[in-house]
Amino acid sequence: MDLMIDNLRKSYDGHVVLDRLTHTFPHGALTCVTGRSGCGKTTLLRLIAGLEAPDAGSIDGIPEGGIAMVFQEDRLPPQLCAADCLRCVLKKDSRREAAIAGALAALGLDHASDQPVREFSGGMRRRVALARALLFPSPLVLLDEPFKGLDADTRRRVIDFTLPLLAGRTTLLVTHDPGDVADLGGTVLRLDNGSTPKGSS
Repeated sequence: MDLMIDNLRKSYDGHVVLDRLTHTFPHGALTCVTGRSGCGKTTLLRLIAGLEAPDAGSIDGIPEGGIAMVFQEDRLPPQLCAADCLRCVLKKDSRREAAIAGALAALGLDHASDQPVREFSGGMRRRVALARALLFPSPLVLLDEPFKGLDADTRRRVIDFTLPLLAGRTTLLVTHDPGDVADLGGTVLRLDNGSTPKGSS
């Protein structure tokens, strides 16, 4: 089922952030949400995730099975090691440890799998946060600037890890970087001030 938002409106202290936003996100497809700072991109993700309530409008088509989300902040328990951060989202079965080891190796973190994430650099924490979201077996994925702070080589490695894990999952990816749109494909939803759709491709 497609994810549908209709006449969505949200304001904070009288300042309208989203104003009558209507859009359909195709089931199982990737949409890159772009636009200038303050146009409501992060607010849109938070509303879809149920972290905030809209002032008006509706959101339909939220699938059963949970939502995976990468926030602008990494939100990792600082006392846990990288492997334990991933264990939190995977069922304990015979495949779990192999999946964790494979993900950390693919992201260049296998050397630090047992190290507390409080000791990680910002780029390392970002990779763990992304892996945690992608390994959670949810049909809906919300990513807010997931490649922020990564150097070019690491970013390429992370994108190569990310794309196969998004296959068949409805994904909204907020980004300011035109390179993300070029590398990830999918459709584009551009928001302008007030978050009226500016056009899509």
